[in-house]
Amino acid sequence: MMATHLAHPYFSYPRMVTALWEAGYRVNHKKVCRLMKELSIQSVIRKKRKSSNYSPSVVYPNRLKRQFHATAPGQKMVTDITYISDKTHFYYLSVIQDPSSR
Repeated sequence: MMATHLAHPYFSYPRMVTALWEAGYRVNHKKVCRLMKELSIQSVIRKKRKSSNYSPSVVYPNRLKRQFHATAPGQKMVTDITYISDKTHFYYLSVIQDPSSR
């Protein structure tokens, strides 16, 4: 158990149980928890990531100002991006629409 702890200091007792099972040792989680306390083994707590202060580099002005009515086709165009996900991937759908065709 000490060798596993030295190789993986971030493992708490549930992950330690899994690692010991994969190494061929069939032990109960309560026994691993008790032995870790007796051996003074504590997992190293990772530092939390700080939130990003990212701000977009360019903010474009709102040129339509909610005036979506267009008198001729192609005069005004609007767009939107939607994220669609299945169980494995994210897909981006970018729609461009002419308000005069509505």
